[in-house]
Amino acid sequence: LLRKDFIIDEYQVYQARVMGADAILLIAACLTPDQCLSLAELAHTLQLETLLEIHCESELGHLNPHIDMLGVNNRNLGTFHTDVENSFRLAEIMQEVSKEKDLAPLLVSESGISDTTTVSRLREAGFRGFLIGETFMKTEEPGDTLSAFIGDLPC
Repeated sequence: LLRKDFIIDEYQVYQARVMGADAILLIAACLTPDQCLSLAELAHTLQLETLLEIHCESELGHLNPHIDMLGVNNRNLGTFHTDVENSFRLAEIMQEVSKEKDLAPLLVSESGISDTTTVSRLREAGFRGFLIGETFMKTEEPGDTLSAFIGDLPC
């Protein structure tokens, strides 16, 4: 269970633990690198995993040893324009920076994913996690749509 929120304070990390979350989302655009490090350290102390969300290469400076998953938000939080190509543009850079820092976060693509072909392409680029919400929430039966989506994924 991911607490998908704008985490900006330690209190929210404690709340996430109490509410039964397994992981928290840390959005680079809302935090300084030092804040990100501090919140990620606290999360690990509380046995929570961390997902660091970036949108551009400059935010990779927030990556630290307490980040378990590194995600690309394909939705620009300033304009709300969504472009899944953002994940493809950043994939190799994310892998290089992770390797330079001797880290191995799971790569996650977030937003704008609506078909299994895109998931397959993202897998080829190195992504292993996918945050997909709107695609399923726009349907009458999100659970059925999710089941069909999973069934259409190649092994």
